[in-house]
Amino acid sequence: MRSKFYLFTLHLFLGIVVSNAQTNPLQVGIGIVDISGDSAVILDPLHVKAVVLQQGKQLIALVECDMIQIESEWTQPARKEAAKKTGIPYQNICVSATHTHMYSPHKNLKAAVVEAIVKAKENLKPVSLKSALGNQFNVSFNRRYYMKDGSVVFNPMFLNPEIVRPAGPIDPEIGIVLFSDLITQKPVSSLINFPLHLDIVKEYGAVYQQSGAGSRNSVSADFPYWIETAFRKELGADFHSVFLTGCCGNINHWDFSKPGPQSGWNTKSKQVGDSLYASIKRALPNATEENPSLSVLTQIINIPLQDFTAEDLTWAKGMKSEALSKKSEEPSEREQFLNNVKRRRILWLAAQKEKGIVSLPIDVQVFRLSNETAIVTLPGEMFVEYALTIKNFSPFKNTIIVEMSNNEVAYVPNKKAFAQGGYEVENSRLAPGGGETLAEAAIAMLKKLKDK
Repeated sequence: MRSKFYLFTLHLFLGIVVSNAQTNPLQVGIGIVDISGDSAVILDPLHVKAVVLQQGKQLIALVECDMIQIESEWTQPARKEAAKKTGIPYQNICVSATHTHMYSPHKNLKAAVVEAIVKAKENLKPVSLKSALGNQFNVSFNRRYYMKDGSVVFNPMFLNPEIVRPAGPIDPEIGIVLFSDLITQKPVSSLINFPLHLDIVKEYGAVYQQSGAGSRNSVSADFPYWIETAFRKELGADFHSVFLTGCCGNINHWDFSKPGPQSGWNTKSKQVGDSLYASIKRALPNATEENPSLSVLTQIINIPLQDFTAEDLTWAKGMKSEALSKKSEEPSEREQFLNNVKRRRILWLAAQKEKGIVSLPIDVQVFRLSNETAIVTLPGEMFVEYALTIKNFSPFKNTIIVEMSNNEVAYVPNKKAFAQGGYEVENSRLAPGGGETLAEAAIAMLKKLKDK
């Protein structure tokens, strides 16, 4: 009798658990808006892709834009309007850029972001959640190098005999999240995270042509387009792959031990996309199904801006910005290129100081999808070392870190790079240590969400 009562109680308990799970399943919706514009050459279309996740009363919106950067002057109003129209809390909405360099400015970005989020909210469907980790070691390179004269140079050009070795690491990890229809178990969408500059299509070290690949009037989503194309060949044309750009401020695709130019749309860009997809495909059989548990932590942190001297400002005001020949990263024009970048930085900082702005409020968001998977969003072009540090201390097995989110702050080098100098340092805005502060905050938030 006691045994029968125990079994009855166990069945009752399991029934409650199943009932609760069915009451609050994870729902995901995708909203897509084309932002290709009227460019003369569309190699492949540009989109704003919104992913809305809902579980019970918890709502999250992740928006990825096929563009080179985002600006808080329109991302903040877009987040507020989307929150008003959908009920998704403002702080639970993230707007990021993929950082594709083949982007033509679009006039209605705010409207496109809001429209994509609204569409995604309207398309919510129950899904299952799987995650996996892949690795790809052969398509990304740290672009900062130690040279024989002791300096550190970014993009030192192909087959340069003065190169000693890379000045930093890469992050080969591919973060993978797969959503499948809860009833049919057919895969419907994915989140793919990898740290690599999206600047493969453009012709590097050569004058832009007036039309065709490499032209200023052509657009492409770069290698993520080829990842989605490969997915669709196997899973159908209605499958959506959303690419979340990892911390790649000092990472690109050029292997300087080999000849250049290593660029092109259906050549190098496709090769990189196909290589990443092959790694994703190898990892998917090991994907584990997870119990969704949506939760969000957000924090706004004031990060000091860089300082400058009176001598710096006098120099910047006195120096004329000289036009370059579109070979701005080649040695013959490297000094002038860096001077132009430095001048813009100092004048921008001076303009902020005149307004009384000496720090920037930066959004750091952490989205928990399950007990194994979390997403961190950070601003600007973050150095890869930040991602490696956050992942090392994260309690989540799959920690996806997305750069260029919500705020535009240019490059965010680490303290070591600030001491070494170079292009990324000249093109930065936050004071040394700002990136470390953001990383520490993200780690603390991840640990808090894990405990929660």
